[in-house]
Amino acid sequence: MQRILFGNHPTQMRGIVACIDDRRYEASFAPLDAVDLARFDLVVPLRVAQIAAARAGRTVVPDDRSVALCDDKLAFNLWLIDAGFGDTVPTLLDTRPTVFPYIRKTRRGDFGHGCRMIRHPGEDDGDDHPDVFRQRAVAGADEYVLHLLRIGDAIRFHVAYRYDMGQPLGVRGAIDRPASITPADPGDALPICTAILDALDYQGTCCFNYKREEGALRILECNPRFGGSLVGVVSEYLDAHLAAL
Repeated sequence: MQRILFGNHPTQMRGIVACIDDRRYEASFAPLDAVDLARFDLVVPLRVAQIAAARAGRTVVPDDRSVALCDDKLAFNLWLIDAGFGDTVPTLLDTRPTVFPYIRKTRRGDFGHGCRMIRHPGEDDGDDHPDVFRQRAVAGADEYVLHLLRIGDAIRFHVAYRYDMGQPLGVRGAIDRPASITPADPGDALPICTAILDALDYQGTCCFNYKREEGALRILECNPRFGGSLVGVVSEYLDAHLAAL
């Protein structure tokens, strides 16, 4: 029986307990800076704020540079453009766009917090705060997530899902929930996202959110953490993570 310590998370803990293979894994949850991490075979942070503390345990997590870049949505978009992946980035707009619809975002935030779809003139106050940016909206009811675990120079685990949002301009998160979640073939998203992680020399777990526009990949964000829909295959993820240590 291998002992796995997860960070606390208000929604993921129950799902992990339900899905983990408890014949092989003993799951515990705690603030990672409050326990002896050496007692565990693997430490898995569930939130960005837990990553730094997890480094004291047995795990592979992204370094501070990768976390800071991916956690800042605008900085990550600009990096993609500079690194030659600009064709995957929906157009960045100025503070008063004239093309609709577009999405207004805060640079940081998850579960849709800080994001607002702007469909018509007058819905946006034109705030030019440095923590706010605007980006062309990619229409389509289907949104995808690709979870990746990169250790060393190889992808050790990946899984993708399709979220049917039931509307073409939904903002997935606290307000707009998917009508269904189904496994998906990532297609060219896998080699493209792998190339992005290679260019970053990214280590550890992340999840790319993306859409398709006439078949072309449009990356919405890359979260430098364990994503919620990874819960259903948590045992397979743990198998791969432990095998790569």
